[in-house]
Amino acid sequence: MFVTVNSSTRRQYTVIKTLISIFLMTLSGYQYAIEDRLSIEQRVQNAIEVDSLWQGPVLGPTIAPKKHLVFVASDLRNDGVNSVVKGMTESMEGLDWNLYLLDGKGSKLRQSAALNRAIMLKPDGIVLGGIDAKFHEDTIKTAQHFGIKVIGWHAANEAGPNPELGLYTNITTDAEEVGDIAALFAIVNSGYKAQVVIFTDSNYSIAMQKANRMASRIQACSDCRLLAIEDIPLDNIAAEMPTAIAKLLNQFPNQITHFLVINDLYIDFAVPSLTASGIAAEDLPKSISAGDGSHEAYRRIRSGKHQLATVPEPLFMQGWQIIDEFNRAFQGESHSGFLAPVHLITRNNLENIVLNVGVYDPDNDYRMAYRKIWQ
Repeated sequence: MFVTVNSSTRRQYTVIKTLISIFLMTLSGYQYAIEDRLSIEQRVQNAIEVDSLWQGPVLGPTIAPKKHLVFVASDLRNDGVNSVVKGMTESMEGLDWNLYLLDGKGSKLRQSAALNRAIMLKPDGIVLGGIDAKFHEDTIKTAQHFGIKVIGWHAANEAGPNPELGLYTNITTDAEEVGDIAALFAIVNSGYKAQVVIFTDSNYSIAMQKANRMASRIQACSDCRLLAIEDIPLDNIAAEMPTAIAKLLNQFPNQITHFLVINDLYIDFAVPSLTASGIAAEDLPKSISAGDGSHEAYRRIRSGKHQLATVPEPLFMQGWQIIDEFNRAFQGESHSGFLAPVHLITRNNLENIVLNVGVYDPDNDYRMAYRKIWQ
C-alpha cells in the first residue's frame, strides 16, 4: 500500500491519525468481504432506487400554539443550510409559529456570537444549522437552563438525541452509511480496481467520519488503492484546490480513477484545473460526493462530465422534520426516531431532481404525512 498525504502542517496530524486508525482496523479483522460482489452491487442499487413510500412517523401530538424559533446558521451562503430553512418556512405556513434567522457567516466566533444572541431573544426553540454542538456545549447548556429546546441539523456526528451536548435531537443522515455508499459506488464503477483520492475537512468531525468510512472501504478492496487523503478546509477550497489538483495529477499520472469528496464544493473548484490539465476527458478522475447535492453537482451529473454521483440529503423534508421534532419536544414527548434513508443520485435517476429547484425532494408525500399528524 502506498499512501501520500498532502496537507498543511497544521492539519497533518489529524490525517495521519486517520490513516493509522484505518490500518489498525484492517489488522484487527475489519477487512470487508469485498469479494461478495452481488451483495455490494445490491446495496448500491438499493441506494439508487427511488422509494415513494413514506417511512417516517404517522403518529404524534397536534401542533402546539404560538411558538417562536431562532435558526442559528453556520453560513447562510451554504445551499444546504438555506434549503433546510426553506423547508421549515414552508412547513410553518398556516401555523401560529414564527422563525428568526441569525447568520454565523462561516466563522466559529460569529457563530458563537449568534448563538448567544439567539438565547437573548428568549425563543421557545433554537436550531443549530450546521454548527458543531460540541464547540458550543456550554452555551447550549445555558439555553437549556432558560427552558429553550435545542435541535441540531448536522450539529453532531450521530442522528438522534444527544443529552450530553444538550440536543433534544440531531437531524442528519447516517454519515457512515453515506460514506459507505459513495465508496462502494466507486469500487463498482471501477470494476473493483478503484484508485482513489479522498478530500475532507478535519475541522468537522462528521466530515472525518465520512472520510474514515470511505477510506476503510477502499482499503478493504484487495485490488483498490487509497492514493491520498487531502485535508482542505471548506472555507479555503477556492485557494487550495487548484494547487492540490495540479499536484495530484502530476504525482499520480494516469492513475487516479476517482475523487471521493465529503461535499460537492470540492468538485466545483476542481473542475477548472481538471479542464485545463490537457488530459482527455475520458482519462480524468471521476468524482463522487458523499454529501450535499448542489445545483452544480446535478448539472455535472446530467452532462456526464467530471461527476458521477452525489449522496444528497432531503433538505426540505428535514426542515419539516425539525418542526415536527420541536412540536414533540414542546409537549414533553420523545423524538420521532426518524432517519431518512441514504439515496444516491446518478444519471439513471436524476430525473427525480427538479433542476431549477436543485434539491432532492422525495416524492413520498411527507408534507401530507406531517400535516395529518399536526391537525
